[in-house]
Amino acid sequence: MGRIGRALAHRARAFGLRVLYHNRSRLAPGLEAGAEYHADLRAMLPRCDILSLHLPGGGGVLMTRELFGLLPRGAVFVNTARGSLVDEDALHEALTSGHVAAAGLDVFAREPDYDLRFRDLPNVFATPHMGSATEGTRDAMGFQALDNVAAVLAGRPAPDAL
Repeated sequence: MGRIGRALAHRARAFGLRVLYHNRSRLAPGLEAGAEYHADLRAMLPRCDILSLHLPGGGGVLMTRELFGLLPRGAVFVNTARGSLVDEDALHEALTSGHVAAAGLDVFAREPDYDLRFRDLPNVFATPHMGSATEGTRDAMGFQALDNVAAVLAGRPAPDAL
């Protein structure tokens, strides 16, 4: 439960929601702000009416058929983290069977493309990923590009060459 997870927890509490979280390690009590820590993700999932992912990708698929099955019937799933964390076939099955009532998605496994099956589901709200859509981030991206151009024009390698 990093910075983004804690910000979401703060908003959830404003609506009277009880906040449960799973993290590699437990937060200090002051950062938990009343949230309930679960060391075991599988033990936490059956208690989640809403599951929202906020973690980096790169560690492989997290949400599998098995884990979607551990959520209570009618749960809501939100993924604004990384599309690679979700087995999209398993999510589609959970949504079409009614086991998962709805999903909010702004990331997909094969971005910028996305699985068109989700487009036609009435219980899916999908948006383009908005993670970089802040003035500060966009400014930083622009200045980073300018730094690359300046370096190349000065005969140095671009700091962020791909």
